Amino acid sequence: FGCSRDELRERLAARGIDTRPFFRPMHQQRAFRDAHPDARVSSPITVRLSETGLYLPSSSGLADGDIERVAAAIREARLGR
Repeated sequence: FGCSRDELRERLAARGIDTRPFFRPMHQQRAFRDAHPDARVSSPITVRLSETGLYLPSSSGLADGDIERVAAAIREARLGR
């Protein structure tokens, strides 16, 4: 993509666009570990997604202009602007 998830988050934040890191895999969550202390779970794909993914602004009330602004900011961030 041209930058890491965290770099993209910083670049979007500089433009006033809030993001959140992706979910934490189920097998890494405390409730799962507490319920299944002996479970040996390997899930490299979900771990990789959690380390590289992010949530963009989303809402049923998001206006077309907001979507365009987020998309433009992502394109610019990718180019390092």
